Amino acid sequence: MAAKQLKLWVGWILALVAVSIILATGQSSKQKYPDRIPVRFWHRWQADWEVQVNKIVDAFNESQDKYEVIPLSTPSGGSDAKFIMGVIGGDPPDVMSIWNGAIPNLAANNFLSDLEMLMTPEERKTYFEDAFPNVRQSGMYKGKVYGVTIGSDVYGLYVNAKLFREAGLDPDKDFPKTYEDLVELGMKLTKFDKNGNITHLGFQAHSLDFTSRSFGGGFFVKEDGSLVINTPQNLKALKMIVEMRKRLGYERVNRFQAGLNTGAGTATWPFMDGDLTITFDGMWRVEELRKFRPDMDYRVYPVPPPREGGTPLGGNVSGNFMIIPSSAKQKEGAWEFVKFWSGLENPNRAAKFYNMGGWLPLTPEVVNSPNYQAWLNDNKQYQTFIDILSSPNCTPMSAVPYLQFLNDQVGRAEDQAVRGQKTPEQALIDLEADIKKEIAKRKALGYED
Repeated sequence: MAAKQLKLWVGWILALVAVSIILATGQSSKQKYPDRIPVRFWHRWQADWEVQVNKIVDAFNESQDKYEVIPLSTPSGGSDAKFIMGVIGGDPPDVMSIWNGAIPNLAANNFLSDLEMLMTPEERKTYFEDAFPNVRQSGMYKGKVYGVTIGSDVYGLYVNAKLFREAGLDPDKDFPKTYEDLVELGMKLTKFDKNGNITHLGFQAHSLDFTSRSFGGGFFVKEDGSLVINTPQNLKALKMIVEMRKRLGYERVNRFQAGLNTGAGTATWPFMDGDLTITFDGMWRVEELRKFRPDMDYRVYPVPPPREGGTPLGGNVSGNFMIIPSSAKQKEGAWEFVKFWSGLENPNRAAKFYNMGGWLPLTPEVVNSPNYQAWLNDNKQYQTFIDILSSPNCTPMSAVPYLQFLNDQVGRAEDQAVRGQKTPEQALIDLEADIKKEIAKRKALGYED
């Protein structure tokens, strides 16, 4: 790690110490098996999700008699800082689940173990031959494996079948085949009161980063440092978003969204309340609907490509990945837990774990296992997400340490265009210039991206 880079990290960590101490309020479970080797596991799940995680931990602890995984739920706001302080101070968890977008940054600063070094030759062969290519790549940085998924995320369009039928449409036959037709249908399904306020939203274009994938675009930094930012595909996607938001009315949409039930709980999704006919969301919602709205009639479709160009089953894969800190004390036990949960060791057993949260698995072997197929048979709408995950057009994010900055700037460019502060063309020109400046700045500070 470059000296300047290390000083920046240390300064940042010290500045966040107080915040992290306040936020890291989770309590570790006491050891149930005092004769076993403890393996400390940190994760961010809470409420009903934490219940499912604890069941998986219990299953691992009951499956063998050498290790005991001890879980700790850490609030997401302070978990990154707490993790980094633990690594630097020599007292990190042995294994932790994180959003894979954080992997390049942590790996670039030597905070993570190369998991390939913990694999046996057979495990290595299985991992590189059997894992979904896009999922495997999502956990890698500069050719090394730093994260293994225990639940990948992709997104699709949820359709309220009842509201579709009320509009005279067949939810199985009349879903749009092109993005332009989707926009037009969304406008027709949107309802207004006498004052012009939105009372029901048919469809609203989702974020530029996701929309651009269906247009054959996306925002990437290649391994050679070149940018894929200001492209015709991304411009077309941004223009589509701007035009639809203009037709709906920027402030009207804001007022409508402000009145929606959007609490943090799993049963507070506006789609469940019938406020939205078509909405873009993640695959975990299938399991939430099964638990909290089993009576709801709905469909799931991939985002359709535009009439000209674009890519069918386009998407962005992200999700929850297991990492093992470089200074972990029990790497072997941590790796055993990672294999157990991910399905690298036993796909059929792991299928039950993925089904608990409606998570997408590491390998097709898990998908094809009896346990997973039985769950799919009872949750048929989930197949759409398997199709998207299996598509070559569903790609991982750029493996760069400044991914959060890139994502923030893409969102900022979209917001400026939607608000009318910049034309879509100028927003992308400025976005590319800002990313180039950031890369140059990082090089000057000694970062080796």
